[in-house]
Amino acid sequence: MTEEDKSTFLSAMTDVTPIKKGNIKAQYSQKKLKQQTKETLYQLRKRQRAQKDHAAIETRQTVAFSKPVSAFETLLYHQKGIRLQELSKLKKGDFEVSAELDLHGLTFDDAKTVMHEFIREAYHLKKRYIRIIHGKGYNSKDEYPVLKNLVNQELKALKAVLAFSSAPVRNGGTGAVNIFLKAQSLFEK
Repeated sequence: MTEEDKSTFLSAMTDVTPIKKGNIKAQYSQKKLKQQTKETLYQLRKRQRAQKDHAAIETRQTVAFSKPVSAFETLLYHQKGIRLQELSKLKKGDFEVSAELDLHGLTFDDAKTVMHEFIREAYHLKKRYIRIIHGKGYNSKDEYPVLKNLVNQELKALKAVLAFSSAPVRNGGTGAVNIFLKAQSLFEK
């Protein structure tokens, strides 16, 4: 440093007081750094898992738009290769429902968003049998029940959905669907 630089530096530092060594504290403790690292890794894993789950339930490309269904029409859909025992179990409601979602009172867009999130979460939690209550659309302004048709169309498009059927009368009848989700493979964890 030149003499001129030293004098400029010293004149700039005239009103500065030095910090006493006893007041110096580490801004982060080792424990706090480890906790932040853990939280960051947790968030990263959560995002990666969500991406995998999203890929697992993403929509099929080949599903054509189905014709609208009426309030009392029974819904039934299954992918090729599903066992008849599973389909029969689904239609009769002979299983324990792991999760249930009621769409009553939701708008079309809200119902679609909530339904996709519900299925993604159920799939992530490895639930196989779930139910969605969509109602029969008595208060629908359209000729056909809006939410029932939304559920019918969207479930057919989701890869995680192996089959679905209108619930038995004791569980909501044509106002609800029982859904059978595919199992997660070992590589999807």
